[in-house]
Amino acid sequence: MDPVPASPDAAAAAASWYARLHADDATPADRAAFGRWLAAEDAHDQAWHELVATTRLLDAARDDPALLAMIAATRSEIGTRPQRRWWPMAAAAAVVLAVGGTTALVLDRDTQPATQIAETRYATPVGRSRDITLADGTRMTLDADSAVRIAAPGATRRVAIDRGQAFFTVAHDARHPFVVSAGGNSVTALGTQFAVRTAADRVVVSLVEGSVRVDTPDIGRATILVPGNTLTIGRTALQLTRAGAETATGWRKGTLTFDAAPLTDVVAELNRYSVQRIELGDARLARRVFSGVLKTDGGGTALADALSAYGVARVRYADRTRLVLASQP
Repeated sequence: MDPVPASPDAAAAAASWYARLHADDATPADRAAFGRWLAAEDAHDQAWHELVATTRLLDAARDDPALLAMIAATRSEIGTRPQRRWWPMAAAAAVVLAVGGTTALVLDRDTQPATQIAETRYATPVGRSRDITLADGTRMTLDADSAVRIAAPGATRRVAIDRGQAFFTVAHDARHPFVVSAGGNSVTALGTQFAVRTAADRVVVSLVEGSVRVDTPDIGRATILVPGNTLTIGRTALQLTRAGAETATGWRKGTLTFDAAPLTDVVAELNRYSVQRIELGDARLARRVFSGVLKTDGGGTALADALSAYGVARVRYADRTRLVLASQP
């Protein structure tokens, strides 16, 4: 099924923002307001992406003889007429975008360079993930209880993961590397599917398709991953797993796989997906490990049932927001 075009209102607003941010008098406050508008609704993000994609197509066609002839003819008709300010330009762009169908937006190649756009922030609450299409066409799935920052467009496409994890299907663009940073480390990709996860003491990179280079300055290593690889970056060492990327990215399909993982890590992961927070009631239980597959939906109850069946733990207390586990006597 073809994607549904952005709504006329969102498209008109995107055109206005594009013109505002390219104006000579654009201010940091304008850029900050744009970032808030972009992150407020998925429709805004979609409209902005469609607009940027259109301008990139026109940029690629700037040397087309027919287009050059049209621009020359238009300039000849305009003559010495004073140049218009940004608001009329925004209105004209909004009308073009709101009509629907074939979209065309011609920008004078002699105008001033674009004013830098503020970074855009995305965050998800506990229990809810979000699919986002970035301006360059890259698709990002932001996991529950996660936060990222998208840098302004430039020679390098940059994303910073502040909390949680995200999966990326990167739009191929050899001239503009795609770089994800997390915990002081960076992952550089071209036309790739991969995930980056942050935790208190490590960063995990899982490659599903393509190739990435992972730079770890604190350890002094650069590692090239191939499909299936998972790289765990600790404070002082790296651990490369040859296979397991599909398992590590199973959260996209609602499953979490643990292999002799400390219960503290299991609980921290499950707490991303439910408002009922799991608590380990004693240090002895926190030192135990768990292996198994749990669902992101209802995983806490399943964990409690499994630990009870193994004679490891019991439920000490439970209500809508808390599930307290304690060691079996």
